[in-house]
Amino acid sequence: MNKKVFILFVLLTLAECVRLTSRQNIKSRAREPRTRIYRPRGAVVEDLFNVYDPSFLAIVWPKISNGVHLFVESTCWRDLSVFFRDLSAGRAWTYSAVDASGRYQSGLFRGNTLWLGSRDECLHLDNRFTSGEGNESYNEFHNSDYLNAVLKKEKYFDGETWRSLVQKDELWRRLVLADNSPPYRLAYTAVQLSLNLTRITMAEAYSITLGVCLPQSCSPEDIASVINFSIMINDNLKSNKTMPRIVRITSLRQIEEYYSINKDIGAILLICVTALLFAIAVTATAVDLKLVKCSARNHKSMSFDLEKFNNRNLDSEHGNLNDEKKKHNCDIIAKKDTNVVDMETLTINNINNSSNINLVTVKKVTKPNVMPPSITLDVVSMERVTGSCKRCGKYKKQCNSNNPRLSDNLPACPRVKSFASLTTEPKRKDKFFKSLLLCFSLSYSWRRIFNVNMANKDLSIIHVLKIVATFWIIFMHVAMIANYVSENGGDINDHNNLYYIIATGTLAFDTLFFVSGLFSSHHFFFLKSQYTVEELVSFGGSCGQVLQFICFVTNRAIRLLPSYVYVIFLSGVAARVTRRTSPLSLPEAEHATCDNYWWRNVLYISTLFLHEDQCMQMSWYMSVETQLHVFGALACALSSTGRRLVLAIAVAAIIVSTAADVSAAYTEFDHQFSSVYALYAVWIERPLARVAPYFVGMFVGWLVIRLEGRMHLSKLRVSVLWLVTLLALVSSLCTAWVFREWVSSWLHVLWPLALLWPAIVSATTAAELTRGILSSPCVAALSRLSYSMLLLHGPVARLLMLCAQVALCSHTVCIWWYFAGTTLVTMCGALLLSLLVETPCCSLLRRLSDYAS
Repeated sequence: MNKKVFILFVLLTLAECVRLTSRQNIKSRAREPRTRIYRPRGAVVEDLFNVYDPSFLAIVWPKISNGVHLFVESTCWRDLSVFFRDLSAGRAWTYSAVDASGRYQSGLFRGNTLWLGSRDECLHLDNRFTSGEGNESYNEFHNSDYLNAVLKKEKYFDGETWRSLVQKDELWRRLVLADNSPPYRLAYTAVQLSLNLTRITMAEAYSITLGVCLPQSCSPEDIASVINFSIMINDNLKSNKTMPRIVRITSLRQIEEYYSINKDIGAILLICVTALLFAIAVTATAVDLKLVKCSARNHKSMSFDLEKFNNRNLDSEHGNLNDEKKKHNCDIIAKKDTNVVDMETLTINNINNSSNINLVTVKKVTKPNVMPPSITLDVVSMERVTGSCKRCGKYKKQCNSNNPRLSDNLPACPRVKSFASLTTEPKRKDKFFKSLLLCFSLSYSWRRIFNVNMANKDLSIIHVLKIVATFWIIFMHVAMIANYVSENGGDINDHNNLYYIIATGTLAFDTLFFVSGLFSSHHFFFLKSQYTVEELVSFGGSCGQVLQFICFVTNRAIRLLPSYVYVIFLSGVAARVTRRTSPLSLPEAEHATCDNYWWRNVLYISTLFLHEDQCMQMSWYMSVETQLHVFGALACALSSTGRRLVLAIAVAAIIVSTAADVSAAYTEFDHQFSSVYALYAVWIERPLARVAPYFVGMFVGWLVIRLEGRMHLSKLRVSVLWLVTLLALVSSLCTAWVFREWVSSWLHVLWPLALLWPAIVSATTAAELTRGILSSPCVAALSRLSYSMLLLHGPVARLLMLCAQVALCSHTVCIWWYFAGTTLVTMCGALLLSLLVETPCCSLLRRLSDYAS
């Protein structure tokens, strides 16, 4: 007994000692200072870019209440509660929704700012609800004996996979469908974020595009509240306020699978206009090709035989003249595509207004006092038409004096008026409307586009320059869009490849302005050298000169307007389509500006307003080019009274505009640019910089007319001029790589001066060698389609790239592939636009002018 008491006493003593020792250890640990336990560095970096964390939201969601911690609508709160509850429970549909949402991806500092997730996965998940697949409640299986009954079969699977089990067992199939189907509608939303990592070495705000898949009942304001709440708890709870960053939501857009045009009046109107133009074109083509016969009444004084178009007989020989038939072939000054004067032959006896004057059958007039037709704009008498001298080019001085008949082209003849102007009898209504209808014939428009009989073949190099500049501009704009929306765009301030593309791309616009000024002055002075003011506008004196100036300006503006208006509405519709269906976006707000400010484009005054309110990327070019055309035409009109004064004013305008542009460039080019579009607005859209190229081009056009195809210079002078030209061209292309940015503003003067000598040589001494360039129908067509390509390539590039639903790349190979695809589609679209709108409207205006005179 004593032994037992002793052992018990020893055990109690040992227990008490152990208890006292443990207390002392606890007190000693309490006196020691606590050390902060840092999270692993990888987790901290991951949290630095974590914006929307649905897994962490699912943990804290049961502990928060609506109206206290965040503010969302009641329906959105209910659906979000179901979403986060099912996510914690492991429901399959929530995993798909989380997987469809975007998250941080490596490569942010190299331009990977697109955290898009999967739009298709989110919309496919939404379609599972709308299609009725598996909409049965998951609780039906969870709270009943169905699930337990099926789960008991697990031990009898005998190696079969769950897929085969689902196919064989109806209960399993229903369970899987219910688990993979959402209980409500889902929507994919693109969120634009500004992520600023506030460190000395990372003091830059990155524009992030985040895609989230959330309930459709949540409005953009609700989604913004959820994301801001996720950012707050990530910065304060999860990271314990250790992340130095600022995240701000800039915009939200709910992305649809397909664009609905039910409420888009502009899209409906555009479709109706396109369908109407197509129907008219088909009808006119059927009438033109004699598939539909349209009878015409015979005139008592004169009848005309209807014949089909025959574009192959542009250079047919002169036939024998008799009492009833005459054959005449004559080059015609007609179509001028963006100040391009085309030579075209018209069939006098053809109501179809074909491109050739093939056969005229004229009955003898019984009235002895029939007066010949009056001479109006682009109309010459028969004596001038029937000249037998063939020419080498535009000027007879270029012909071989020994044997002038060796050349291929006919004498330079202005356009003969259409068949209606050759009769003195009243025009009948059936012929009038039929002639207007045939302007929309696809066959006629096709021949006009691919017609190689152009008046200014001596300016073939200038046509090539226009084509090259057009493709150059398309390449630059494609590279801009690819860089802005790509996952590896990089920083534009790093002087990367795109920086140099834009820096040298400004020369492409200078080339276009140079070409435009050249063609404009060349056309003006050629008409002035061939006709008097009375022949052009039927008025003389000061009133006639003023009227000639007004007609010269308004003719171009009205001629370009139909295609321009059509593309304006097309750009607005394309912008709305991409905005509603693509998570990618551009800084241009054409979905709103084209609806609100389209009238500024129509009046060619868009450059007088803010850049943010601009509709279409090329609208600034159209406005500046039209405004310069007005001042250039005024200078040409005043040159007859004071040539030296006009030259002095033009030189002063070039000097003043260049000085103003250089001073502005000195302050603007050194700034940091937020995106490639900001750089484009500063480098390219400079109206003052385009004054010098345009007026230099006008001087070249006047000089070509004055030289009349001949230029006599020594070989030494020619060699020196070519050497200076090559040095100017090379230095202009290399300036962006060598000198500071503002120095490049001097290129707007140097580049057109470098083009001056090749333009003059190609129109004079080397005209015979270069004239064959325009003998190719493809080159002639590209020259005519350049205007439509400039208008269309913007909407085409937007649709092709933004609707691709994949992240683009901005590498050189990728950009060239995008350029090839965009150019091919643009050329096809430009051909259709020219066939349906541009060429028919030009022909229609010409016919109306003929009838009015």
